[in-house]
Amino acid sequence: MRIARHPSIKRTLRPRMVFLIAINVLSVLGFFVWRERYVTKESLLNMMDDRLKAVFSPEREVTVLENSASTNFTGKAAYVTSICFEEDITPVRVLVHSLQETGTMADILVMIMSPISDTNRSELVDLGAKLVDTSMIELAIDDSQKSKDEESFENKEQADELLKSEGNLKPEVDPKKRRQCKSNSIQAWRLIEYDRVLYMSSEMLVLQNVDDIFQEPPFTTTLELGGIIDESIMLLEPSMPVYKELKKVMINTWHVPHDVGFLNYFFKDIHPLNPVYNVKAKYAGTDYSRYIFGNARIYNYEGTMKPWSFWYQEPKDWRNSFNEHMIFRWQQMSYEVSTKLKLDSHDLQEWRKVRGSKDVCENYLANKVSMPDRIMDKYSVLLATHSLKRQETLPFVINQFLMSPRVDKIFVIWHNKNMKVSSNIRQLLNEHKDTVFLLNQTVDSLNNRFNPVPELRTGAVLIADDDVWTPMEDIDLAFEAWQRQPDSLVGFAPRVECYDPKTQAYKYCWAYKMTPPRYSIILTKLMFMDEHFLFLWRCGLPDHILKYVDDLINCEDIAMNFLMTGVTGQPPFHIVTDEVYDFGLDGGISSKSTHWQVRGECIQRITELFGRNTLKSVKGSLVRYKETDFLSTTWENFLGMIRDKESREQSFLEVQDEGFEESALANDWGSPPSLANLGH
Repeated sequence: MRIARHPSIKRTLRPRMVFLIAINVLSVLGFFVWRERYVTKESLLNMMDDRLKAVFSPEREVTVLENSASTNFTGKAAYVTSICFEEDITPVRVLVHSLQETGTMADILVMIMSPISDTNRSELVDLGAKLVDTSMIELAIDDSQKSKDEESFENKEQADELLKSEGNLKPEVDPKKRRQCKSNSIQAWRLIEYDRVLYMSSEMLVLQNVDDIFQEPPFTTTLELGGIIDESIMLLEPSMPVYKELKKVMINTWHVPHDVGFLNYFFKDIHPLNPVYNVKAKYAGTDYSRYIFGNARIYNYEGTMKPWSFWYQEPKDWRNSFNEHMIFRWQQMSYEVSTKLKLDSHDLQEWRKVRGSKDVCENYLANKVSMPDRIMDKYSVLLATHSLKRQETLPFVINQFLMSPRVDKIFVIWHNKNMKVSSNIRQLLNEHKDTVFLLNQTVDSLNNRFNPVPELRTGAVLIADDDVWTPMEDIDLAFEAWQRQPDSLVGFAPRVECYDPKTQAYKYCWAYKMTPPRYSIILTKLMFMDEHFLFLWRCGLPDHILKYVDDLINCEDIAMNFLMTGVTGQPPFHIVTDEVYDFGLDGGISSKSTHWQVRGECIQRITELFGRNTLKSVKGSLVRYKETDFLSTTWENFLGMIRDKESREQSFLEVQDEGFEESALANDWGSPPSLANLGH
């Protein structure tokens, strides 16, 4: 207290106290200004709640709120999207077509911000779009504000160069440039020949007519939690003065973090748009998910699994970043575009009519078992059968699976529609009618083994052939391994692709022949996988990939490995067992003399169809626990063993280099070391 009363101390503290008080007052005022300028999370939820209760109410068919500030707009309107990169042409074509199919009365504009081919330009015009040529506004983005995607992209540049040298055809777009492209949505304000414009991200799909949005008052957009403007869809009034101010703000806010849009720094009065006009996969986890997806007007694939590229892009958080209805709807619209523009061959169109996935996927989506969560402590079995020879052995294989308490249901895929079910199998089905089900197929195709099953309840699926047997304790061990790494294919028969720089092509190789031994493929003869990949295979992959498997009657397992690794980014996982019996090699695909050559050509062709080689190799396997101990030796003996090992490895490498020749692949690579390597 004596120190506080000292005059010099008082003189020193007084200006500091005044400064601190001023800071606190300014902070309080700033808070209220912020609440005035931005929509808070609570107010956003309240606004959404009010709109969700009023819009699409049973008594009304119009989507404009009765008490909203809607207008009687009768001016000139347009939808507008943009193309910043050549690969944007695929989703833009589908978006334009989807708008035209709704019977819209507005123009459809595509702003071309980077050169595209004359063919792509004419295709957009044929679909009903008007093209507006412009150039992208370049931005200097502060390195300190890089997103994780942008940082990881820079670290991958060297790796991508290596991939390109091995025949990978799909270069990734720099996320920083993609962010710049998104910010260039402000160029919609330049379209002053229109009274109102609805800007839409190129990654959208319109499900029904949405011309009613033009009756909303500009500026109208959907908002993320916290009031952040979602630039994916915005109703605006074009204005050159506004555009110039926006451009100035955008350039001056290059330091803004990547997850905060600069439009929030510009607009104060924002009219929130009903989320059914901007449905994203992530909304599946919200309280309004049933309403939003049930009344969806527009799907948005931004920041989620892309239906046009998910099979090679390794989408982040893939389990929560896609919706089955969204992917299937986009693929079907894409096929309509291909038909209208005559992009598909006649053979592919005919294949689609007879063997396409439409009926299979529609049946699955309409009858899928509704469950809050998949069963994770059990697994389902998809058992494929085709030959009359298996009618005697099939019950033995089924009964083996029935022994395991971890098996939930067994689905027998009956490929051959002309083959009658024998009495012993019918008896087995009757005895276990709640566990064993027969899935009759309308066509005979290898794609059938990956058809999604509406009655399937488990997260794990065991894909099995009817001619393979291994002890149930080993199968259950593989299931335990899958539970620990569900993003991988887990099975018993490893293979590997090997790249020959001389021919610049991939080969199909024995895993144990590599130095060191490695594998990147697990055969589907006995293999665990995530059940989501049944849908992604049949209802997500482009038809030309499925047709290739159908025509070849081979390589569905290689393509599934491409798909799994391309989505999850995880390599497969091998289970070592002493007993794996394959009693169906006589007359099988793998018994043909050209088998290895065909499989090598298959890897090369699938790489081209996928756009890149997505396979990733791994060197480890899971072996059931065995006792080990240190080996005692002298230093001299140890050095001698190391020299001998290095000498053997060098000799093996020399032989391996020669083994890339066709004759070596056919004759010199030898037979597998154990029954575990039989088959494909």
